[in-house]
Amino acid sequence: MNNSFVTQSTPVSETNETSVGRVHVSVDGKHVVSGGNITTTDDPRLSFNVTAQSQITLIVLRIDGRTYRSYTPNATNYSQSATLELQQGAHAVAVVTKTQNNVSEYNLTVIEDSAPPTIQLTEPISVDGRPFGDSYDVDRSRVEIAGTLQDRSNVTKVSIKHTYQYSYAGETEGGQEQVVIRNPNDSVSVPVHLIPPQQTSTETTNQIAITLHDRFGQVRRYEFELDVTDDAQPEIDITDIEALYPTSKVQVDFSVGDAVGIRSVRVTKTDNPNLGRHLLLSRDPEQQPVEAEFTHTLSVGKGASTITLVAVDTSGQQRVIRRELNYSSLITPDTRIDVQRTRFRSERRVRAVGNITEGKIERVRVETVAANGTVLDIQTVHNGTVVSHVEMNETLRAGTNIYPVRVRVRTLDATGTEHLDSVSLSQSSVTQTQVETVTPQSTTTQRTPPSTRPASTTSSQATPPASANNGSLFGWLPDFDMLGSGSVLDSVSAGESSPAGMALLAGILGISIFLLLRF
Repeated sequence: MNNSFVTQSTPVSETNETSVGRVHVSVDGKHVVSGGNITTTDDPRLSFNVTAQSQITLIVLRIDGRTYRSYTPNATNYSQSATLELQQGAHAVAVVTKTQNNVSEYNLTVIEDSAPPTIQLTEPISVDGRPFGDSYDVDRSRVEIAGTLQDRSNVTKVSIKHTYQYSYAGETEGGQEQVVIRNPNDSVSVPVHLIPPQQTSTETTNQIAITLHDRFGQVRRYEFELDVTDDAQPEIDITDIEALYPTSKVQVDFSVGDAVGIRSVRVTKTDNPNLGRHLLLSRDPEQQPVEAEFTHTLSVGKGASTITLVAVDTSGQQRVIRRELNYSSLITPDTRIDVQRTRFRSERRVRAVGNITEGKIERVRVETVAANGTVLDIQTVHNGTVVSHVEMNETLRAGTNIYPVRVRVRTLDATGTEHLDSVSLSQSSVTQTQVETVTPQSTTTQRTPPSTRPASTTSSQATPPASANNGSLFGWLPDFDMLGSGSVLDSVSAGESSPAGMALLAGILGISIFLLLRF
């Protein structure tokens, strides 16, 4: 075989000057400079010409350090050719020339590429350099045919062909897909859609053929089958459920996935998975998806309703999930008060931070409430449009020396039901550390029909009673009611007295005893 081609050489000039004269060396007709290299196919032909100023007494052609040919020209000019019987790989070639006075050596590297290129697959199977088998099992229908290429010269083209056959509607169907990659460098990766096994067919085949070409026209071909196995049921994931107020309908968003293929998806309001309406029905093996998303709307009553979702894969395996749909629960908002950021800004101001999500929100109000139940301030956060998300960041009055102060959020849903959530702020957040301490309270929800819901409470000032016995001993005592709703006595009766309040109370009682003893 002598159809050699050159892949790499670095000529500088047609001849090289040496200590004995001029030397010209070529491989398969291509000049190679001393120190250069060239890649060929089987058994390349080497030619050389030596021109010296004195008589050439010996020329030795060496391959890998061993003498391959010897010549005794006894002339000043000599040309010769020889076929190099090389093995696959790189070889050191030297032309040694001796004249009466000098010896020179002309070196080059000849790389013989006598084998076609190879591929080491990494996806969907790994053969680790071993010979390819006839068939391999894979657990999915969408695969990548990927691998690394190996060749001593250069891979110029890779062809990957997928030939498939299956039975459909009692008839045998089939087809093929081919991808050609030119100049692929060191690796290839091609997506292939395998035909999945069918519940009604046992004749599904997927044959893969990989053909590699290098620049010398050498070709290697691999053939094997990929058998798709399906041992897993489909997966169903409900991503969102929303009440479509003001209608009595509910929208359900969900997705279905199967690594091999989805044959059908049904939805029903009964417990029987064999009933219901098909949202997807694909009997054609070439059209069966591995992922699908759905939005389904259904009417629900005032009570709880059940939706049943059924997914069937290509091999007949079935996944069934049921979900109870409660319209009232879907309307109910979720109030979250940020207990880290809800705090006193000063003795008279409270900052209320949080968010209301989910459900159908018509109105949100936040208020501060004293320990005795008096409403200190009210702010409307949202009113009017029905929404599903409200951010709260309000500043409210807190009064003076009124502890604890409760921050209460009133959320009205679209049906007119009011939901109450609150946290309590203690006195220590102002008078002791100045770092606000928030004590979460258990969330309470009140459901009041719109027609009977009471009007908002407004803050009122308590009127102190007239002092009795003004001419008696007790007329010397201060009027405790004049201290207001946040007085020390109120604090003591509420079980939340402060050190300052206790000291003031103790002082008043001491004066009272002193006056009693004196009189």
